[in-house]
Amino acid sequence: MVLGFTGFVREWHGHGDVITMIAEDPPDARRQLLMVGDGPVRAAMEQQARELGIADRVRFTGIIGRDEVARYFAAFDIALQPAETLFEYLALGKAIVGSAQPNIIEILQPDYNALLFDPAAPSGLAGAIARLSADPVIRTTVAANARATIGEQQLTWQANAEPVVALFRGLMPHACGPVFFCPPASLSPGAHLCTKNCPTLPYEPPS
Repeated sequence: MVLGFTGFVREWHGHGDVITMIAEDPPDARRQLLMVGDGPVRAAMEQQARELGIADRVRFTGIIGRDEVARYFAAFDIALQPAETLFEYLALGKAIVGSAQPNIIEILQPDYNALLFDPAAPSGLAGAIARLSADPVIRTTVAANARATIGEQQLTWQANAEPVVALFRGLMPHACGPVFFCPPASLSPGAHLCTKNCPTLPYEPPS
């Protein structure tokens, strides 16, 4: 089983506790920690893993290109502490463990699309991981609900753009016609995005 994290690794993420937990696994458990990224505590975590005799079960990729990220995400059985990668985890249907902080609970619901823990509780992260690791039914259900969340909460670029378009139309109430994010090839520099006499801005090609 692969426990995965993506991002800039800091002490407050609590991954040192995860390494300790993995070291205490029975021989047949063979959980691994895959850290996709880098950070100031990487050296200390690698040293901790060596001292506990599990260096072969804790891997840092270092900084990688965006085109490589999906390949590593696919290896995760449990995704830890999402931040910037939350929506990717949801879209890929990962079983997520996150801290119950305001920016996280806006999207994640405890025991529905994630297991959440109190960040002030010393054993909170390890406890949530242990619960997901031990129960494949919960793991599968949470992962399926995570994927469903994208549609349920309309977490798409299109849905995100619609309020911006609505705001634009509110600021320019006399504008008409569609809003073009990518102008048609037939438009020439200086052409208007509307065929009527509306006060729309002329299209200028990018320099």
